[in-house]
Amino acid sequence: MWACWGVVLAAAIALAVLAGLDDRLPGDLSASSAVQDWPFPGEPFADVLRLLSGTEVVAGIGAVLAVIAWLAGRRRPALALAAGLAVMVLLQFAVKEIVDRPRPPPDLVDLRAGFTSPSFPSGHTMSPSYLYGFLAAATLASSLPRGLRAAAVAGVAAFLLLGGLANVYLGVHWTSDVIGGYLWALLVLIPAARAAFPSRP
Repeated sequence: MWACWGVVLAAAIALAVLAGLDDRLPGDLSASSAVQDWPFPGEPFADVLRLLSGTEVVAGIGAVLAVIAWLAGRRRPALALAAGLAVMVLLQFAVKEIVDRPRPPPDLVDLRAGFTSPSFPSGHTMSPSYLYGFLAAATLASSLPRGLRAAAVAGVAAFLLLGGLANVYLGVHWTSDVIGGYLWALLVLIPAARAAFPSRP
């Protein structure tokens, strides 16, 4: 697990350095053009996905879930979830400010949504990837039937993939911003999930 974490760390830092050196990476513009030409997911659905994946919304949901877990006697997962949320928010802010990558310009993409912070990493990808990834880990560690666990994890994966796609579709992120969001979320998720569910292999 820690070897995997080290690989993710190296990839996240390398991508952040590249994003800091260039406003867009090879393939970003062509990927945005292709995705924005698709009829799916469409602006209404993409807007809903973006709303549900905002950092403030995710942090609020995560805080409520942590309190519920604490009150239910699940102290270790509650603490791990809450600590990971705090680290995730601070890390997201720090990386955005350090990299300070501009958003895709409207002369290159069709801008279909607003934004308030630098582009890398995508906060609307990083935040839900941590929270819903943690919930997927909790599901895997539970005693639910195998089929139900698999369905829940598949649902989380589909939501996160669609959320990343929606950010590119709306023109507010390059594909490399979205990939960065996944990587930086994993850096927090892996140790948080390990701390919450130490008995899992």
